[in-house]
Amino acid sequence: MVKQDDAWTLPRRKPITKAILDRATATETARASHEHQARAAWFDPHHDAVLMILTDGRAFGAQRSLIPSLCEASPEHLHGLRATEDGAFLAVAALDLHINVDGLVTRLIEQSPVTIRQAGARLAGQAVSAAKATAAARNGRLGGRPRRDAKAG
Repeated sequence: MVKQDDAWTLPRRKPITKAILDRATATETARASHEHQARAAWFDPHHDAVLMILTDGRAFGAQRSLIPSLCEASPEHLHGLRATEDGAFLAVAALDLHINVDGLVTRLIEQSPVTIRQAGARLAGQAVSAAKATAAARNGRLGGRPRRDAKAG
């Protein structure tokens, strides 16, 4: 039987130095630069849509029905919709609600008809069939795919 100590001690850790803090700050800044962030956001009651100006200058919007956490919110609640100071969240003070901007934009883009068609075409192109294998073998015997004509484009 192994005897265990009753006392618990903190694990040993490296001291936090300025170099470690600078590296962590740089990593977070680099990560944040790849995320969508909102410079401004508001609710348009005439179109029943949430609109944003992203920090990279793009405008983005979606109807409220496409944002599950806002489906049940009234237009009066959404009148106070704003982007947080750091641009990471859309805040609705009346509902004590914060929506991650990067997650929202990414999810809505992934569900767009164009993105769905592109994903379907990519999957169709990856399909393997006997007909594709036969055509590839025949093209290979003929010297492969013909080169593009430089004049054609």
